[in-house]
Amino acid sequence: MKFFKTSLSVCILLCLCSIPHAFAFHYLPAALFGRHHNRVGKATTADIREMNYDIKRLNFHLNVTDTSTFIVGDVVTGAVVVADSMNNYIVELDSTVIIDSAKFNGLPFVAVHSGNVVYFNLTSALPLGRYFTAEVFYHCVPAASGGFFNAVTHAVSSVGTNMVYSLSDPYAAKNWWPAKQCLDDKIDTVDMYVKVPQGLTDGSNGLLIGLDSTTYPGFWQYHWQTHYPIDYYLISIAVSKYAAFRSYVHFPGTTDSMLVENFIMDTATFDPLYLANFDSIAQILTFYDSLFGRYPFWKEKYGVCYTNLGGGMEHQTMTTIGVPNTYIIAHEMCHQWFGDHVTYAQWGDVWLSEGFATFSEQLFYDHFWGAAAALAHRKYYWGYAVSMPCSCVEVSDTSGPSTIFNYAQVYAKGQFVVSMLRYIAPTDSLFFKVLQTYQQRYGFGNASTPNLKAIADSIYGMNLDTFFNQWVYGKGYPQYKIRWNQIGSSVVVKLIQNATCTASTPVFHTPLELELHSASGADTIMKIYNAADTQEYVFTWDQVMDTVLLNPNIYVLSKTMNIVKDTTLTLKTGKTGMNLGNMRVFPNPASEHWTVSQLPLNAAVALTDLQGKVLWTTTATGANLDVPCRALAPGDYMLILGEGKDAVTIKVSKL
Repeated sequence: MKFFKTSLSVCILLCLCSIPHAFAFHYLPAALFGRHHNRVGKATTADIREMNYDIKRLNFHLNVTDTSTFIVGDVVTGAVVVADSMNNYIVELDSTVIIDSAKFNGLPFVAVHSGNVVYFNLTSALPLGRYFTAEVFYHCVPAASGGFFNAVTHAVSSVGTNMVYSLSDPYAAKNWWPAKQCLDDKIDTVDMYVKVPQGLTDGSNGLLIGLDSTTYPGFWQYHWQTHYPIDYYLISIAVSKYAAFRSYVHFPGTTDSMLVENFIMDTATFDPLYLANFDSIAQILTFYDSLFGRYPFWKEKYGVCYTNLGGGMEHQTMTTIGVPNTYIIAHEMCHQWFGDHVTYAQWGDVWLSEGFATFSEQLFYDHFWGAAAALAHRKYYWGYAVSMPCSCVEVSDTSGPSTIFNYAQVYAKGQFVVSMLRYIAPTDSLFFKVLQTYQQRYGFGNASTPNLKAIADSIYGMNLDTFFNQWVYGKGYPQYKIRWNQIGSSVVVKLIQNATCTASTPVFHTPLELELHSASGADTIMKIYNAADTQEYVFTWDQVMDTVLLNPNIYVLSKTMNIVKDTTLTLKTGKTGMNLGNMRVFPNPASEHWTVSQLPLNAAVALTDLQGKVLWTTTATGANLDVPCRALAPGDYMLILGEGKDAVTIKVSKL
């Protein structure tokens, strides 16, 4: 889902760039980061006894027009008892909905409507495994909150065309149908019969099974059906004077194809650019298919219903959209994998949907429009993410949409978590293997942040506790003051880190890029690992330097406070007394070993890879020391001289 605030007025250009290979994260205790928050607000269901049954089938019969939100409904729920016994059937239905009658197992039944819950108090308990049906006949003008999260909305297009459409996210399904609002009880089959005045069209989930234009004079009844498991908030209707645009997408390398079905009103005045954007659905879908795995609902369809919605909502197989820019189309389509196919296990983990979908915009930009557009995307969301210096990606207050869908916290910072998870991957292919495995393992079900972490741990071959503790469960981000100096061909860079929310995450351990900048334009990027509040790095660079930039490609969520050339910064550490002006590291690059000369006695020496992993350590017993590198893979490494805050890091290369 993507919704727009009045301040969100920029449409960014688009595509995917080559992300450097990565940095491992050292293990840090979970307690350091205040790991899990106590969630407040909405419980899993309105009544815990709703968990006594598992929904297998929903059968909707709705009477709807395009000029009013008034609904006459008849909904049959088919379910199986999953408790040892069930004395009450309980379902959620807003208090403003009028129940006309009810049935249980096909027989008339008196249902008690109390608040936002309907109770069927059974005369005898149903045993474990018993299948039953409950039917509610009702009518209502669904309670509306206004704005984006509005249950059922009536709107009029700019040329006077009426429309009515639903949006149940996160807790508004009960406003227009009797629902069990539980994320982990996906419905196996939904039949949606929608009767509308003749000449109107309804767009809903799954495949259009039939259109009955004769049984009800003056009315048409649409029958949609889906056999893919679907969560309650993804069930939708959209009614207007739609024209259907149908085509087929062919999956590369196979003989498989799939229906693409878009419903658009006002076709005579509809923006041709928007029509062209909708025509790009097949290209975007096959691109995502190549990254995440087969489009999950390919045996039914993908499509959109165009409305006046201020953004888009990822209704399964039939997105409701009102801002048809290509990156919004890409965002909502990604949700078919992240959110619909694999749904978060609890609302606090909504970043597993919105963070990934927002990140997918970056993939889309980079692939179709180029690396500069992808960078512009990261810059844009960086502005939102840093606007909340103590935000946490995991949502603690799940009481309503304003806290669940906080834009800076869940969308902007959430997409940075995904982007950084890619950045730290040993290879880019392993990052996408994580995403594909996640889809394969939890498809048509639910997953949590620990589920994703376990897959990444296994595929990356590293413990990602620190990463998830500081970026998902922790709060804030690192801010840096940068001091630098150039002495001959040696460059010293000192980073002073001040985390924005020290009570949660006192020091971030993170890979970063440093760009050494020269007026001649001969810039170079150095990869470093920052794991202390004050840390120095030494590089050999023969260009005349005029400044240094931190995180120039914005792969990491961080903020630079200031950059100062500090001529008092020397090639000398405080604790060991090493004078790097006299010391030499040669040959560099090397194939057998690097020799370090002029080391003080007992100086600590460590060699790490660019991932921060310690490969070799020793203590100097003389002025000269050989650091072996024959067994290492060609590439760049870091030689760390000294300890703690006084340590100095020198980049070395293996041939």
